[in-house]
Amino acid sequence: MSTNKSATDARYSAPALEKGLDVLELLAAEPHGLNLQDIARRLGRSPNELFRMLDVLVRRGFLARQTDSTYLLTLRLFELAHLHPPVDRLLDCAMPHMQELARGTSQSNHLCVHHDARLVVLARAESPEPMSYSVRQGSHFPFHDDRVSARVISAFQQGARREQCLAELAGTGRNRETRRRNLDKRLEEIRKRGYDEGPSDTISGVVDICFPIFDHFSAVAALNIVYMRHRDTKLSVPAAREKLRQSALLISKLLGWTGSKDRG
Repeated sequence: MSTNKSATDARYSAPALEKGLDVLELLAAEPHGLNLQDIARRLGRSPNELFRMLDVLVRRGFLARQTDSTYLLTLRLFELAHLHPPVDRLLDCAMPHMQELARGTSQSNHLCVHHDARLVVLARAESPEPMSYSVRQGSHFPFHDDRVSARVISAFQQGARREQCLAELAGTGRNRETRRRNLDKRLEEIRKRGYDEGPSDTISGVVDICFPIFDHFSAVAALNIVYMRHRDTKLSVPAAREKLRQSALLISKLLGWTGSKDRG
């Protein structure tokens, strides 16, 4: 017998669990619910194999069965998600790696998110060196295309979310549509490259290097090294970029990212 197995073969199989998750994901997109026959048809399964699964999900409080025999999602998943707020989880996963990144590069770094048409600095990790440049935690800036973090967050969005980011980046004015088309091309280049980098538009001698942070669904943040060139700088920009890439990857995996094609 051959001992070689593919990555897929080596994975553990849990058919019942996958069946239950399929049901939850299907009903999450159906605000008015579905009956047993519709669920079975949509999932390509028989009503008999799903009946007991639905009964368990109802008893555990994840589904509610209506008088017309349709099944609806309850707020149970919402309640569970909010036992561990998303921002707290992001910071818990990111901070140890941000601190290690600051030590490993001797450069400060910070974590940004997109909120209400603003770029918000959620956290920062200071360089251990006497001289560095950092962005104050809690700072917020307009979500414009001159910010490397804004470009990176936008580049890895999908659908309506991407359109929203593009509209905010392009701003208003007579040249808005032209700016939007140019931005669309620029974001696609960032997506293919996997990161963005360039001289700071505000501080001479500083290079911004930025990678996206993903959770299971999409890019949720941007991790940015503020690379300051000075006499005692030990690491080159490419070396710092590689350490940043590794840190962003580790944080993303902790948040549930599995390396989907959406990363670019």
